[in-house]
Amino acid sequence: MNPRLETQVEWGERVGPSLCALVGAAPVRLDPEGVRAAFGEIEPTGATCIAGARRPWPALPRRASRTPLPELLTRVCADIPAGSVALALSGGVDSAVLAALLRGRVVAYTLAPALPGYSEVSEAQAIADALGIPLRRIPATEQDFVAALPAVIRGCESPLYNLHPVSRHLLAEAVKADGFDVLITGDGADELFRGTLGGDYLPIVGALTRAAGLTVVAPFLDPIVAEVALDPDKRALRSFASELGVPEAIAWAPKAPRFAPPMDLSCHHDAARIVALGRHLGRTPAQATDRERVAWTTLSLFADAFAGLDLSCAG
Repeated sequence: MNPRLETQVEWGERVGPSLCALVGAAPVRLDPEGVRAAFGEIEPTGATCIAGARRPWPALPRRASRTPLPELLTRVCADIPAGSVALALSGGVDSAVLAALLRGRVVAYTLAPALPGYSEVSEAQAIADALGIPLRRIPATEQDFVAALPAVIRGCESPLYNLHPVSRHLLAEAVKADGFDVLITGDGADELFRGTLGGDYLPIVGALTRAAGLTVVAPFLDPIVAEVALDPDKRALRSFASELGVPEAIAWAPKAPRFAPPMDLSCHHDAARIVALGRHLGRTPAQATDRERVAWTTLSLFADAFAGLDLSCAG
């Protein structure tokens, strides 16, 4: 069994846990292919960071299985030892099922961002109340998101096109500060049941969790669970959630994409650097949309943070 959300970086013929560990002080130039992730143009097989470096994300193994999903998930969760283990509880069905299977063995955490339309704290609390488990809320303001952005870019070693991954950084830092070593997450459930890869998200949140000093365990990525049939609507998982006592309104709620709302990133906006990066990449640094503002701002932070990057283009 290996349900850990492992993230690796490839550079040339070398593989390691991080870009910095592989490249060090070597001069590696930024190029157009190396920033595609920031603009939402990544290849489905993995997010590219800089020239010649990428975070690969392999497809989950698929084998026909007659074993029902509840039995597979229960088997995987039963092998997770009790101890200094926390659970990232969102307001969705994926982490709710894990909370039910692990109740009494983990402490549940949820981020409580003070951002309109972005918080799922009420749903997470409803899950915790229905299952009879304690829930620790981690408050977060827009200022917390913005202030954390340089550390997030250092941790994931990639520019972004939305600030949603910052949520994982803030949650993981709080969990680690409370003395936990392992974070259980519902990562990979959407990709598992849809048969997609998640190369623009899973490697990033995995790297951010590890950067906080935590081991991230994702039961939905266990090869045992990967034996289940494709189920884009998650009907089997939703039925199991109902049986476990998850509120019906949450168990059967349709999937809604999660994107962080626009935030004021002006404190990180280096106009001269962004113009220089755009010139080098053959792009005009547009700022009309939140995606563009996040992409160019985090790209400049990435260029500043990575010591092995050749910044002659920004001279």
